[in-house]
Amino acid sequence: MKMTKTKGKMPKGLYIHIPFCKSFCPYCDFFKVKMDEELCQKYTEAVVKTAASYALDFDTVYFGGGTPSVMKSSQIVSMLDAVREYNNVDSDAEITVECNPSSDIENFIFNVADAGVNRISLGMQSAVDEERRLLGRLADRNRVEEVIALVRKAGIENISVDVMLGIPKQTSKSLDETLKFLIDMGVLHVSAYMLKLEEGTIFYQRQDELDLPSEDQVCDFYYQTCDTLEVAGIKQYEISNFGLKSRHNLKYWNCEEYLGIGPYAHSFIDGKRFYFNENLEKIDDGIGGTEEEKIMLGLRLLEGIDVSDKVLEKTKKSSDLREYINIEGSHISLNRKGFLVSNRIISELI
Repeated sequence: MKMTKTKGKMPKGLYIHIPFCKSFCPYCDFFKVKMDEELCQKYTEAVVKTAASYALDFDTVYFGGGTPSVMKSSQIVSMLDAVREYNNVDSDAEITVECNPSSDIENFIFNVADAGVNRISLGMQSAVDEERRLLGRLADRNRVEEVIALVRKAGIENISVDVMLGIPKQTSKSLDETLKFLIDMGVLHVSAYMLKLEEGTIFYQRQDELDLPSEDQVCDFYYQTCDTLEVAGIKQYEISNFGLKSRHNLKYWNCEEYLGIGPYAHSFIDGKRFYFNENLEKIDDGIGGTEEEKIMLGLRLLEGIDVSDKVLEKTKKSSDLREYINIEGSHISLNRKGFLVSNRIISELI
């Protein structure tokens, strides 16, 4: 359906959380449940019902997880069809589905592509098989390469691949192997996240047993990633993201409006934040779009943000902050060194 924009309103992003996984990765703390066919169908029906309760304009749709690709493609298509039936979706919308390359997803990829999905995000984490096994990833490097080829065969060129930094056994040499693989595969987008030991995960419980790189090594891995991708033309635009910009994720960082459907999927609409709990009940989460939020989110972007005179003065007066921040008029941005300590800098500014 071609979108008819509501006068005076910018189109929103739509995030649909798919909580199902065949197995649980030892580092992941997202809300997830074991894949169950009956539960998947009930969940699909619940999302369709929720989508029908809105009448909004969307120009991005993002199916995240969990692992959306463990569901039947017909279920993803049903959800997308419901979104289009009851809401206005731009004919040029960016529509992303996260996929696990270990899944048997050939038919899945072709079917969702036929339904209008035009961006695939693959959870690779590493191109080194030993590292992938330690992360609980079942597919080997060859399978990742096969899935990327399948996605392209289905007519989708906008491929994003996730990489993790600071994982067990990782070295500068092994990271170089992963980055070279991505460059050789010609992917358009890379998300490179540093491993965080989240409470409640297997990695958190076993952290003393893990062969993890030191903090200094992880910082070096980050610089290595930025430099290697930059030389290859995959340019950084956000702390952890490189290449062809994700239109959907930019909505978060630019404090634009979005709707989240599914357990613990957050929303920001009409200045208010809310989310749905595990029973898909709506929970109010306060006011959004404040100056503090815009600083917290906007400084994740390489381009930075315009700030108030008060914040600008605080930045100029602090010799410590100036080591990490670029200032141009009323505009500030973090340099690469600043990205590594962004939480501390942002807390000082707000």
